[in-house]
Amino acid sequence: MKTQMIVLACAATAIMLSTLSTSAQTSRKQSVEQELVRTETGFFEARKSKDLAYFRTHIPENGVFWGESGTLSRDQQLQEQADSAKLCTIEGYSLSDFGMLSLAGGAYLLTYKADQYATCSGEKAPVHMNGSSVYIFKDGRWQIGRASCRER
Repeated sequence: MKTQMIVLACAATAIMLSTLSTSAQTSRKQSVEQELVRTETGFFEARKSKDLAYFRTHIPENGVFWGESGTLSRDQQLQEQADSAKLCTIEGYSLSDFGMLSLAGGAYLLTYKADQYATCSGEKAPVHMNGSSVYIFKDGRWQIGRASCRER
């Protein structure tokens, strides 16, 4: 009887610890996803407000980007943003349907849908986009290591 009580107490403790561990993991995942969504939204807001400093802060030296104009290095991406700031007016945007996948410790893939309302050189830009970004936690902040935004 005493042995059964000890076994039941151990089992109950194991179940409780497992539940707490799962709860902590879920909470951490939600926290990371909120941080990544906030950072990604920051890129859209920076583009709208022509804030090039945000891009410099959140793009690491070895960041790679690709889109309609091909693959770009960090310097090329920063130059493209500077050029875009001169040629484009962003009236608004919305981001939705976020998904997140852990790739490795401190690296995540964030996917989403974007609707942007922009005019570049007098022409309307595509409205409906699919976006994906790989984020890396580096130097105390989330930095974008790889990004793509394509017309849906």
